[in-house]
Amino acid sequence: MRGNRRRTWLATTAILAVMVAAIPAQAQRAAENAVNAAEDAFGVSIGSETVGLYTSTSARGFNPTQAGNIRLDGLYFDQQNMTPGRIYADTTMHVGLSAQSYPFPAPTGIADTRIRRPGDHVTGSGGITYGAYGSLQFDAEIATPIVPDKLGAYATVTSIHFAYTGMPGPYLQISYGGVVHFTPNDNIDIAVFGQGQTGHVSQAIFVFPAAGVTPPEYDRSTFFGQPWSEHNRRVLQAGFIMSATVLDDWLLRTGFFRSNNFLPDEHFVFYRNVQADGTANLDILRSALIHDISYSGEVRLSRTFTEGDRQHTLHFAVRGRDAKHTFGGGSSVSFGTSRVGVYDPRPEPVYPPLAPPSESHISQVTPGVSYVGRWRDIGEFSVGAQKSIFRGEVMPPGLAPSRNSSQPWLYNGTLAAYLSKNAALYGSYTRGLEESGIASESASNRGELLPVSLTEQIDAGIRYKFDSGVTLIAGVFEVKKPFFDRNAANLFTQVGDLNHRGVELSVSGRIAPGLTVVAGVMLLRARIEANAAVASFIGPVPTGKPNRNVRLNVQYGPKAWRGFSVDGQVNQDGSGFANRANTVRLDANTTLDLGARYVFKVFDTSASARFRVQNVTNAYGWIVSASGAYTPLQPRRVTAQLVADF
Repeated sequence: MRGNRRRTWLATTAILAVMVAAIPAQAQRAAENAVNAAEDAFGVSIGSETVGLYTSTSARGFNPTQAGNIRLDGLYFDQQNMTPGRIYADTTMHVGLSAQSYPFPAPTGIADTRIRRPGDHVTGSGGITYGAYGSLQFDAEIATPIVPDKLGAYATVTSIHFAYTGMPGPYLQISYGGVVHFTPNDNIDIAVFGQGQTGHVSQAIFVFPAAGVTPPEYDRSTFFGQPWSEHNRRVLQAGFIMSATVLDDWLLRTGFFRSNNFLPDEHFVFYRNVQADGTANLDILRSALIHDISYSGEVRLSRTFTEGDRQHTLHFAVRGRDAKHTFGGGSSVSFGTSRVGVYDPRPEPVYPPLAPPSESHISQVTPGVSYVGRWRDIGEFSVGAQKSIFRGEVMPPGLAPSRNSSQPWLYNGTLAAYLSKNAALYGSYTRGLEESGIASESASNRGELLPVSLTEQIDAGIRYKFDSGVTLIAGVFEVKKPFFDRNAANLFTQVGDLNHRGVELSVSGRIAPGLTVVAGVMLLRARIEANAAVASFIGPVPTGKPNRNVRLNVQYGPKAWRGFSVDGQVNQDGSGFANRANTVRLDANTTLDLGARYVFKVFDTSASARFRVQNVTNAYGWIVSASGAYTPLQPRRVTAQLVADF
């Protein structure tokens, strides 16, 4: 087994080396820089770099991916598993002012990812990265025109080989992807893409402490799972995106996507009832087949026309999805007493027969219409309405199917007023629809499909652009959603409402020659307005919601340094409660990252070298999920990367 992995790793390395050596032109990867690209502090990701307050999995205290707020080139995409890949150029978070004129916005913001497209010349890049836990990553990409100005192709592959201290064997993960770009004339643009990931890695470990106990600190770089509890996954995303001018002045945009997440053999490692000395009960669940597959997309017809200083845009759209999920089931084995943070290998057991999994089928169609108006030097206004038709069914083994349907109206309105060439006031209201999931395994109605959640968001604020180029955005927001949990009868149902009120502050831009800052602060007041029947055991603050998030990125590289720059990043997550009764409160976590970057040329070849130390002080702290599972902050780690454009 180990020899096979070594041969696979060597073969992958050889393929990458051949690809890079064959590329004769220039690309732009060496110049990628998320700090330079950020227009605000609300979140942008480019390659392996992420800056700002929010990501596709966290915005205003919620998860945009779970809420269905992912877009690909601006079009609806029901993504089942986010996998890294170089076919994605960047991801930008649209919240507050940046979501004002976005067609059909959604509560908690939109995560919009752009697909890379080949240019008019042969370009390529190659890179090698030494990273956390002894990981070694090789990646290469090539873009080439096939028919000049008509047809081009882009391909990329990444190989990650990594091992924790004490891990019994190395693990390998490969990501790959490609794009074919077709522009038969000036009015039509078509991109067809595919992207996937395959490999096996160590399974994540879930730590659940005893009531009132905080787990002890342990060596975070040491593997303490079981050598046979691997995590195997195959992910494939594919799709088609087209833009075409029709009827002279209408723009037709269409996107159709397939997302497939397949886990044929999965283990979940649980340390339960963890005591202050680290002793715990070790349980390992071997799940039945996990398979998520979704077909989704959007058709949008838009027209823009101008009337003096006023511009009007109409959007007519239909988006939809059809998703099937196979989940649950499996069997669990208890291994008795063990200790968190200590490698304690046990022989692989003979598991009892696997319980059959459950299946679900979700379909949703949402037609809508939207208007966006802009008046030069005055402001902009938008309004939209959608009718969402949702149907869901869950089929637990041995139980009657659980069905749910809903057909609500969804609507939004935004307004921005330009007070001067530098200042703008904005405000918006958005109503959305989200899945609520299914009742947990520990509930008496386990596996039952929960009613969909109608969500609401209102926000307002001000943006000021200084003459120096620095932009300041300050705003407030409120997001409301139903809150589901187990009630006194152990029935998983709606037990109240969830309310997130917050203040956002963003400062971004070049504040002095060579000095760029991207700084964001989000102060959050998350509250559960629980029914009287559960208020005695469900506290007012939801589990795992820090009361603030701070992200500060500073980069300094004056022209006199000739491509050399230094950077720092401060991340702070405030204190929060670790259990639903609000009897355990965790301290704030603060980490410091420092790095340096050098962009240079060798024989007309652009290249960059980057060195980073993350969590410089090796700060220790805990992150708690909504389920109450504890995960420690990642320890101090060093990353060194060399990238070249050919």
